[in-house]
Amino acid sequence: MANDPRNPSGPGAPAPDFLAGLDTFSRKIDEEQKAREREEAERRRREEEEARRRAEAERVRQAEVQAQRKAEAEKQGGGRRFAALDMLRKQAASRPAAKALIHKNLLSAMHYLAEFAKELNGVLPTTERPYGFIHLHQASPMVLSSAFADYRLRKVDGDEVCDQVFLTYHARYAQPAAVDVAGPDIEYCRRLFAMSRVPFEFSALKKNDFGQAVSGRFALSGAIPCEVHIRADYDAPAVLIELLNVGTIGAGRCRLAPEAFNERFADEIAKHALGSQNEFAKFVTR
Repeated sequence: MANDPRNPSGPGAPAPDFLAGLDTFSRKIDEEQKAREREEAERRRREEEEARRRAEAERVRQAEVQAQRKAEAEKQGGGRRFAALDMLRKQAASRPAAKALIHKNLLSAMHYLAEFAKELNGVLPTTERPYGFIHLHQASPMVLSSAFADYRLRKVDGDEVCDQVFLTYHARYAQPAAVDVAGPDIEYCRRLFAMSRVPFEFSALKKNDFGQAVSGRFALSGAIPCEVHIRADYDAPAVLIELLNVGTIGAGRCRLAPEAFNERFADEIAKHALGSQNEFAKFVTR
């Protein structure tokens, strides 16, 4: 019976405890392997979840930055548009008041300059200093005469307003003025006098071998036309003043704000014509 193969306790058969231990060990190995696999899978899941969370957070941050930039750009752009509109609206709102002010002050200047012209024609005054220019180094004062003031009206937005005021007169050197020049200055003076409508006589003091004057003298003895032209700008409210041979030989001009031009300023123009100290000369560009 000892050699009966059905007897598990016979010689050569594994012991029951060893088999049970081997099976337990195998199951333990399998469980540990599965646990490691679960831990690895969980780790990968957490890493992937963290990566997705970070990517989503970055996307949200970028979207917020772009939205903020867009809002700031729209705000700035809107501010500029609103500022431009405000400027236009303010200008449109100020035009009626500016138009009334310009009209009133031009009429006031007209009345003053008409009175000045009347007095000038009665007195035939002599200026305090001569009407000079760059090449005139010494001359006598001017005698003024033949003054005349006038104005023109036109309609602006249905209203008749004063558009232009004129003052014209003649100025003559009390003693004929002589201007000695040479070289290119001869042609410069010739053009200046022609453009300014200043009558002159020229005599050559020296000529070259070709008979051309290299030096000469301009004699100024005739009546010089002088003009003050005051013009209203009702579109871009201002007063424009253009001069010809007033205070100085040649042209000059200035542009004033509506509130800067008034009867007192017209008096400064008259003082400038008389060659006396005045504030108007500071505004003139020649």
